[in-house]
Amino acid sequence: MQRIRNIKYKFFPDNELLATTVDKYDTRSILEGLHNCIAHQDYAQNSRILVTEQIDKLTFTNAGNFFEGKPDDYSFGDKTPAKYRNLWLATAMVNLGMIDRLGYGIHSLCLSQMKRFFPMPDYDLSQSNNVILKIYGQSIDENYSKTLIQRGDLTLQEVILLDRVQKQMEITDHAASELKKKKLVEGRKPNYFVGAKISQTTGQKATYSRNKAFEKQHYLEWILKSIKEHGSINRQDINKLLWDIMPTWMNDEQKKNRIKNLISELRTSKKIKNRGTKKEPIWILEIET
Repeated sequence: MQRIRNIKYKFFPDNELLATTVDKYDTRSILEGLHNCIAHQDYAQNSRILVTEQIDKLTFTNAGNFFEGKPDDYSFGDKTPAKYRNLWLATAMVNLGMIDRLGYGIHSLCLSQMKRFFPMPDYDLSQSNNVILKIYGQSIDENYSKTLIQRGDLTLQEVILLDRVQKQMEITDHAASELKKKKLVEGRKPNYFVGAKISQTTGQKATYSRNKAFEKQHYLEWILKSIKEHGSINRQDINKLLWDIMPTWMNDEQKKNRIKNLISELRTSKKIKNRGTKKEPIWILEIET
């Protein structure tokens, strides 16, 4: 513990005059992470437990795979493992007070990070012989932390899901649907982003607007206005007109398809027509428009 630089970290909420100060790391969380490594280490590998301090996080590495289930199974405190790699050792650690309850270590870490407004702990299971736990001591997105400070009505489950959105990690369709109902996130799968309800309280208004972009009618009107001003435009002209104001969550292919659909809608509604060729169309206004 003496080797870890546990300084104070300050947040500056938008609706408060004074900064909110918290410890970079919670002592109990550090011990929880370390004790989990000790309890679940695969000692047959004759390997060391490693604790590495980085600028923004602590990384705990222990030998062996994740023994029972997946880390996400334990985040909400609803699951108790049916078996343990080192049952006698884990039971002894509970009796000594090193572990509160078997199977609740990850849940305790999540609650601690939530109370201190930091990102949720992450588990990296990409290495077959190691389990890597990351406990963050710095905000990834300050606006996310401000949300936790300013919104006291978010459940642990909502915070964990919003944390995944902030980290641009995948969430289930059901989870996305529930968050959308509460207007916490918007966007399309897999490019969800923090919704307006939170953005307006965390200074993310510009980011929200870039993600949301504009209603379809605005795009249609800009195309028509551009044709009226210049007499005619081609596909490249329309791309230049709309490309940068499309939602930022769209990739290039999605933007191309969106513009194609907009042109098609104007054509089928007889507001524009093609004066060029099928391969290289030149769009003009219909006479009656």
